[in-house]
Amino acid sequence: MKINVKDLSYMALYVALAVVLDYVSKFIPILQMPSGGSITLGLLPVFMASYHLGWKKGFSVGLLWWLVTSMMGLNEWYLNPIQYSLDYIIPSAICGMASAFPKMGKISNLYIGMAITMFVRFAGQVVSGVYYWPANEVAGSAGAWIYSMGYNFGFNFVTLIIAAILVPLIIHRLSTTKRFEFVGLK
Repeated sequence: MKINVKDLSYMALYVALAVVLDYVSKFIPILQMPSGGSITLGLLPVFMASYHLGWKKGFSVGLLWWLVTSMMGLNEWYLNPIQYSLDYIIPSAICGMASAFPKMGKISNLYIGMAITMFVRFAGQVVSGVYYWPANEVAGSAGAWIYSMGYNFGFNFVTLIIAAILVPLIIHRLSTTKRFEFVGLK
């Protein structure tokens, strides 16, 4: 992966924007779930980075976003390394790979990539919820699966809807300026 100064500057911009949106969203109660999880506005710049700079640099932006937010104490739910990886590290990095997926028929890879990466994020958080956060259930039981899927579906689905609306609008607006080339769009 070749990184020039311009790409490095864009990556830093996307990471900073993701961190700021993540931080600001902590102060909006309607975006927060009672036992962790939230509608994650910080994913918008991560998706943008993937489609603007390509999936490899988007992956790096996702990892850097996780690293900076962890250093700032924004990822406060920690039990053990596996739970932390399933809830934070893997979902952050995977969402940066949204542009790696091809378009399907007439559906742009913009929507396909966001949907697939959000599903992987959801799946990791469900597994974490089943084995590390069972609410009044035995870890791994059917009740734990049902609770975890229901709990994690809500905020992940709303995050996907927001991203599916805003990211294409922002990309369309930026592409009309002719200063941005979106290498990840197919």
